[in-house]
Amino acid sequence: MATDKKITNLNSLTAAGINLGNDSLVIVNNNESKKITPNNLMSGRVQSDDVTNLVKLTLLEYEALGTPDSNTLYIITI
Repeated sequence: MATDKKITNLNSLTAAGINLGNDSLVIVNNNESKKITPNNLMSGRVQSDDVTNLVKLTLLEYEALGTPDSNTLYIITI
């Protein structure tokens, strides 16, 4: 059972400690509190088991790479 604590007294949480379906994140704004599960927060987001890196670079930098890494999503900027 959770107990009320001040934000400054909360323990840090790592991704490994999150139960995506049962834990709740609390958002406080203008004296109003709302809760959402991590699953609901992440629904509709792009997910991949293959992409582990995200890199932003110019087209010239991308072309200079040679062989791109298959686990990297490259964002080409103009």
